[in-house]
Amino acid sequence: MKRSVRGRSSAHSSGRGRRFLRRGTQAWSKFRWGARVVGFWPSVVGVGRLLTLRVGGPKRSRVALRSGAVIGFEVPSQVPPALVMFRDLIDPEFSLLTELARPDWVVVDVGAAIGQFSVFAGRLPVAVVHAFEPSSSNIASFQLNIAENGLADRVRVHQAALSNWVGEQEFSTQGNTYLSRLDQVASDAIASETVAVRTLAGECERLGLRRISVLKVNVAGYEPEVLAGAVPLLASGSVSILVLLIGARSMEWYRRCAGWGYRFFFYVPTERTLCEVAELELHVLERPPWPARHVIAIHRDVVVADVFAPAKVTICAPCHSHAAGASRG
Repeated sequence: MKRSVRGRSSAHSSGRGRRFLRRGTQAWSKFRWGARVVGFWPSVVGVGRLLTLRVGGPKRSRVALRSGAVIGFEVPSQVPPALVMFRDLIDPEFSLLTELARPDWVVVDVGAAIGQFSVFAGRLPVAVVHAFEPSSSNIASFQLNIAENGLADRVRVHQAALSNWVGEQEFSTQGNTYLSRLDQVASDAIASETVAVRTLAGECERLGLRRISVLKVNVAGYEPEVLAGAVPLLASGSVSILVLLIGARSMEWYRRCAGWGYRFFFYVPTERTLCEVAELELHVLERPPWPARHVIAIHRDVVVADVFAPAKVTICAPCHSHAAGASRG
């Protein structure tokens, strides 16, 4: 029995060690990525800013981004580490959408959290941003961010979780709000509430949206269910551009989208190039040519229409592997 207890303890310690190592590796990768975007020393200063906030920060804080936007958040549950460290939106899709945005665009943000993506999109020359978020605490910060950035006339917030069914369900907001998802009960929940569950197709019908220009989906691994509730839109090509969190559970849905005419890309902002992904395999998507958490899917009709030419964004030939890609550089 003693050996058994020791064995379980050793396995538990080993598991914690692996998680610590993985988080450390991810943090180092994120730092190197941000340093490439904003510079080494500003990133070092940003690390100090984040640590200070984590250790002895107030209950609420805010960060002013280089773009001029301001994002406020609760501490520690809503702290956006990358924004605090780099004071910039470093994901490559932000650069791409800035290049491509048009006044008639309709943007949909699923998993809006405290509104980072919606605030960014709302400051572009677009028609409207529809944001979906189930957590009341997140929406409270989101609404403050909309007001502070003067976007009340352009960003519309809908308190609902999107899935492949309609009804109501208990939703728990995790201690790290960005990890909350509809199908998981959080052991460190800071809030629990009954939320409306809707489908994206149904919400578009309710809102009278016939076409979505940009659909961003980041719901902590629950993306397949959201996409399943958007099949009528995706199968008809009614969504022009998808920004999807990369995840193993989503691979089947990437392939389905490819069958509906979507081509998958990574954007390299330094070269203003969309690098096409020829192999929809997880090991390929996890080694992009430029650091990325999301993959960009663009419907073939949009590609054929060559909407990228005015923005001087080019498309490079499909690559089967980026094993030596810049994500390690």
